[in-house]
Amino acid sequence: MRGSLLILAMLPVIALAQPRTPLAHFQAQAFLAGSCWKGAFPDGKQVDEHCFEWVYDRQFLRDRHTVVGGSAPYGGETIYYFDAASKAVHYLYINVLGGHSRGTMTVQDGALVFPEESYSDGKQQRTYRSTWRRDGDATYLVLTEVKTPQGWTEAWRVRMQRQE
Repeated sequence: MRGSLLILAMLPVIALAQPRTPLAHFQAQAFLAGSCWKGAFPDGKQVDEHCFEWVYDRQFLRDRHTVVGGSAPYGGETIYYFDAASKAVHYLYINVLGGHSRGTMTVQDGALVFPEESYSDGKQQRTYRSTWRRDGDATYLVLTEVKTPQGWTEAWRVRMQRQE
């Protein structure tokens, strides 16, 4: 009897320990989860690190990131979620400067595409767009552009490498 009770008590723990397949809308991002990724900015001085983890039984994907090597420490966090009304993955980004943005993520030709979105930190407002293209199992390439009065221009390009 006590053995049966112990097994019943352990079922929730066993269920949580079992690897689950990501929900269909996160399939394209699933390779990021459970790993940290680092890449140097073009200036070679600043390094960006993103660490991805599933949240609430894979209902959300969290991306915590830091940038070191700049004039001041920088960090932010992104929560990706599925919006049933639009049938799309959306995100909320916040950072240590009080900045924030909201946007969507789509998949085009195997790349994660972040269409035009507005970023504001209370002092400035900028419009960005990004593409993350997987390059093997341990690398992805990030291209981020900023909108200027003359049109779109490259803000940075970073090669992110999986950290062991």
